Amino acid sequence: MKMVDGWTGRDACALQAAFRRSKTEMAARLGIGLRTVGDWHEKPDMRPRPETQRILDTALEQASPEVRERFAALAGRPAPGGNADAGPPAADTEDRPGPRPLVIGTNAGVVSTGDRATIDARTIHLPAEAVRAPAVVSAARGLHNLPAPGSAVFVDRQNDLAQLHEVMSAELPAPPPVVHGLGGTGKSTLALQFAHRNRDRYNPVWWISADSAVSVTTGLAELAARLDPYAGLTAKTSAEAAAWAIGWLQAHDGWLLVLDDATPRSIEPVLGTLAGGRHLITSRRGTGWHRVARPLPLASLPPDAALDLLMQVTGPGDDTDRELLQQLAGELGYLPLALEQAAAYIEYTAITPAAYLDRLRRYPARMFAASADAGGESGRQRTIARVWQLSLAAIERDQPLAGEILRTLAWFAPDPIPRDLVYQADDDPMTVDEALALLNAYSMITLTSRHVTIHRLVQAVARIPDPADPHRTPDAVSHARDRAAHLLLESLPENPLVNVPAWPRWRELLPHALALADNAGPDQDTPATARILVAASAFLQGDGHFDQAIATAERAAGAYRRLQGTDAPDTLIARSFLASAYRAAGNLAAAAPLHQLNLADSERILGEDHPQTLDARANLAYLLALQHEEDRALELHERNLADYERVHGPDHPHTLNARANLASSHRAVGHLDRAIELHEQSAADYARVFGPGHSETVTARSNLAYAYQLADDLSRAVPLHRQVLADRERLYGPDHHYTEIARQLLANAEHAASERASDDQRDEE
Repeated sequence: MKMVDGWTGRDACALQAAFRRSKTEMAARLGIGLRTVGDWHEKPDMRPRPETQRILDTALEQASPEVRERFAALAGRPAPGGNADAGPPAADTEDRPGPRPLVIGTNAGVVSTGDRATIDARTIHLPAEAVRAPAVVSAARGLHNLPAPGSAVFVDRQNDLAQLHEVMSAELPAPPPVVHGLGGTGKSTLALQFAHRNRDRYNPVWWISADSAVSVTTGLAELAARLDPYAGLTAKTSAEAAAWAIGWLQAHDGWLLVLDDATPRSIEPVLGTLAGGRHLITSRRGTGWHRVARPLPLASLPPDAALDLLMQVTGPGDDTDRELLQQLAGELGYLPLALEQAAAYIEYTAITPAAYLDRLRRYPARMFAASADAGGESGRQRTIARVWQLSLAAIERDQPLAGEILRTLAWFAPDPIPRDLVYQADDDPMTVDEALALLNAYSMITLTSRHVTIHRLVQAVARIPDPADPHRTPDAVSHARDRAAHLLLESLPENPLVNVPAWPRWRELLPHALALADNAGPDQDTPATARILVAASAFLQGDGHFDQAIATAERAAGAYRRLQGTDAPDTLIARSFLASAYRAAGNLAAAAPLHQLNLADSERILGEDHPQTLDARANLAYLLALQHEEDRALELHERNLADYERVHGPDHPHTLNARANLASSHRAVGHLDRAIELHEQSAADYARVFGPGHSETVTARSNLAYAYQLADDLSRAVPLHRQVLADRERLYGPDHHYTEIARQLLANAEHAASERASDDQRDEE
């Protein structure tokens, strides 16, 4: 038998409310997609597909009498026929002596006629006082429907409670507070704690799930039934019952409505009509409230409070356990829901914190979706993965680009991400603005005019493939990883080893380059990520972080070798940077064979005049000088300068560098006159080609000053060293190793000059 003729989205929402299930729970119960359930709320007049209508019919047919009665009341339809468990039909009560009983069942199709009401051709009798104006109905003392606190653990929210109490105590009319933040920060828990602690202050205290207008209507209808049982019987629909509840709230004061998981659209019509009591709102939306509420952002827990939360569930343990729990809290980003989820799992499965950390790192997707089974179905829905899936569904329904941006930025570090990098995600900057604004509204990111920041746990979940989640399919996650590499590569400044003015930008982007490499893993490296790693190694070398420069270049060389082969030009370049990083770190034993191999391979593969071959020869010559093989180094530098001038011309940066290297080589073998001549030419050429304040010009000037010093020309060496120190403090800051080298050279020169002056004075005496 067909239970409902012509299901609509409104009917389906009524069935969800009758079952008293969330959207996710309803989708799981019926075995349909979460997006389908969301469409019912967005499009109440839609007609579900025939197969969905059959599923809804079956669910209603198998439902209990109570669920059917609630459905009939909410949908404004006659009560469907009973199932096998429904029992016999209600007896005819017209001729029964004594008080007229109420028929507790559907109130669909009620027609009031004085003290009588007709329901589906059956007659019930209500007392004369049944139909009462809301203003004359008093709330029973202590009336509330608050859920029990979901967790006995409630730590370090006293400041938030105090702020909430202050806002709720403001003289009316005052905008109500809306506690907003990332899903899992504990918004509902905070509101529930406040409501329970203030039950003697307000009456009634009524909790309403406010994720849609239908849910708000249902919650208000239930309030009407609790305030006056007759109100639920005399109302034809839940909308009429809700209107009665609104009338009651308008006529009374001293009440508290908690509107949980609300959106401005779902509750603005209600807030606009009620002014006599208090509202407390929680929402994942952080924007759009300026007309109706005062936003109160809720952040993650401080580290000490996060550790306390874990220990309250798992027990304090020993010092090792405490250290591991601190580490676990950090990896979970101090997010209360994630911490509770982890602690409950540790307690339920009786594993150690070390074992949980191991599972989290090896099986992140499963652990983010795992719960302690003792929590039942509702517990399984309150996991990090499930909570954010709801937000992502709403976000991608409104703006698909927003979901793509979130998955892309998930590959970067939790440090601030330059906003200009994100604008490369789409040709239309306004579309990007709208996508970022939507993500910020749902607290999935923190947005400023210059940066985007994402909670580390949101990133972790967003970049883990889950075939069961339509927002995290393996293809979508893989595409986002490649897009992240493309965006970052397009944003990196050129010449990171010597382009000092771009170093502030590099310091801003470096954490994201390293995080992308860490999050992807070597087996997922692409030519784009390998190019990023080479550039990062060059910057790290120039900035004095030699160990990181070595590790990054080694990863890049391995990636190119796997992707393109041992003899590929990109492989040779990456290996060259690796050798230079070893050389800069002082590990000449590791650098030497790599430089020698690179030169031999470059000559064999590319030819003796190829620019890359000339670079390889210059690097080997520089290494030979450090190994005190000055004569061999001088020979290679002489050849290289001639080749660079022939291939590139006299003013090419590589030619200038070759001339500077040759000057240093002459200086090393004691040819000071020739060295000074070349250093003077080099300093002048760099100033002419790059500018007097460029880092390479300053280096050329430093080499010249040192040559003057070796030639005992301290009158020219000391002022030049002073100028170099001032320039390097300007370029690099006072603590950089290049600045420290300049400071030491100046100190040595000044000491030598002081000794010279003392000797001269003694000679005069």
